[in-house]
Amino acid sequence: MNRKLFPGIFGVILLFSLFFSCDRPQKSGMDFDYIDTSGDPIQTSYKSEEPIVKEIKNGHFTITPVAEYKLSGMVVSKETYSDDWNAKVSLIDLAIVWGKLADPEYEKYVSFSQRNRWYFYEYKPESPLDNSYILSHSSNNHIIPATENISLALKTISRKEKVMLEGFLVNLKGTYKGGTVYWNTSLTRKDSGDGSCELFYVTKARVGSDVYE
Repeated sequence: MNRKLFPGIFGVILLFSLFFSCDRPQKSGMDFDYIDTSGDPIQTSYKSEEPIVKEIKNGHFTITPVAEYKLSGMVVSKETYSDDWNAKVSLIDLAIVWGKLADPEYEKYVSFSQRNRWYFYEYKPESPLDNSYILSHSSNNHIIPATENISLALKTISRKEKVMLEGFLVNLKGTYKGGTVYWNTSLTRKDSGDGSCELFYVTKARVGSDVYE
């Protein structure tokens, strides 16, 4: 083999490696403790004195934290968006469950889906978990990643993966293409219908044992 080919081949491999690594999240650490999905999300009141301002093409948004929030659960559905104005700050919605809904024993009774920024669930008549339980142990989370690295990490999430997300529930207001826009978070896990989803500004994400910030 012509040895002069080796530098060229190495250069091509390096170029491909650099290209693909740009789309891969970088781990900030590892945590091998068990992700406990049995408990409810932890929410505490929070008053922000410094809202987060995000400038985008054709507009800007002011993001105001209203509660600290930590959610440990299992992802049952993921949907990405690109066409609505909301996608300028939140590309991904994650439907997450906890409690008995995260137990494989009950998976056969309940199914989840998402579309148009909503999430839906169906349960069989013989399900031991009723509507009230499913409603209060699942949520559709409009994810606003605090960093690009977190955004890349959340794009890799698959159904049935256990995650731990930390950050803030937030309200948003701003302008887009000359119009005023609003987007507010739910502050309870027991509501349903329009406005019942969590608008979640994520500052730290754990997927399995991998931690991202």
